[in-house]
Amino acid sequence: MLKPVFKEDWTRIVTYAIPVVIVLLALWLIAGKKPPAEVPQKPLAEKAEAQWYVKFSVKDQKSTAYLNYSGALPSSGGRYYIGGVAVHPIYPGADPRQPIIPYGTMIYLEQPVKVHGREMSAFTVIDTGDIYYGRYGSTPYWIDIYWGSGGYYGNLSATEFGIQTVDYYWYEPWR
Repeated sequence: MLKPVFKEDWTRIVTYAIPVVIVLLALWLIAGKKPPAEVPQKPLAEKAEAQWYVKFSVKDQKSTAYLNYSGALPSSGGRYYIGGVAVHPIYPGADPRQPIIPYGTMIYLEQPVKVHGREMSAFTVIDTGDIYYGRYGSTPYWIDIYWGSGGYYGNLSATEFGIQTVDYYWYEPWR
């Protein structure tokens, strides 16, 4: 036979049933969700080895300015531009495509020089010149700063620059 339910029993049932219903509802919501799509992972790049560099510096080297009248290309095969320099070949009379400072190397002057009114202290090796060290043999790390494609004002400006003594440095990878 069924026993009648009293008000006190309902209070007890509701007190225990509500938390159970909430937990069951939460489990149902969690179980019903699809797992997130797998994001493809990049393979971890291997750590690159540290690259070591050697700093070279020279003092009291001659620097001059040169112009390109012919439209030829520098010995590096690239293009001329303000900020490029020529250096001696690796030794007097050597192949002019083997500079004493490698192509693409940045050289940094200790004191800036004015190129067309603009102070510059960093240049890139793009060319070779004075192949036999004829004019500046006493300064094997002479640099010839590219001054432009010629013309009256370029020639005048390069002549005004003349021959200056510079101190500079550069970095090369450790071998």
